[in-house]
Amino acid sequence: MATANEAWSWARTALRGIGDSLYTPFCGVDGDDIDWDAYRTLVRYCVGELRQPLLWCTSGIAEFWALTIDERKRLLEVAIEEGRAANPDVVVQACTAAVSAKDCLELTRHAQVTGADIVYIQTPMMEAHGGEGVRQPAAA
Repeated sequence: MATANEAWSWARTALRGIGDSLYTPFCGVDGDDIDWDAYRTLVRYCVGELRQPLLWCTSGIAEFWALTIDERKRLLEVAIEEGRAANPDVVVQACTAAVSAKDCLELTRHAQVTGADIVYIQTPMMEAHGGEGVRQPAAA
């Protein structure tokens, strides 16, 4: 694992240019299947044709809260496979945020062994939050 100083030095040179935040193309009768061919095409287009040096995977635009853990893992695997085929130096970032700490850890470890360059974690989604502040309007 890199130290903070090593990560800082790497980021200052490696994180340049535009990064594409990939969406998840849904398909099927109910719209709850993933169109894997469309996703592969999207990755190849962003990295190959547009020559974008960065990919952001399984984040908010990808509607990660609507995906299973296995779907999120596979999306990252496909992005790394297709992205690195188009450009071996593409920087891949995976969002590993999850409702539970166990799922977050599982996704983070998967990203590491799969070859993601960066993971980022954000606070749990409001959609999954059940607190009173979400359900009740603010007091006037």
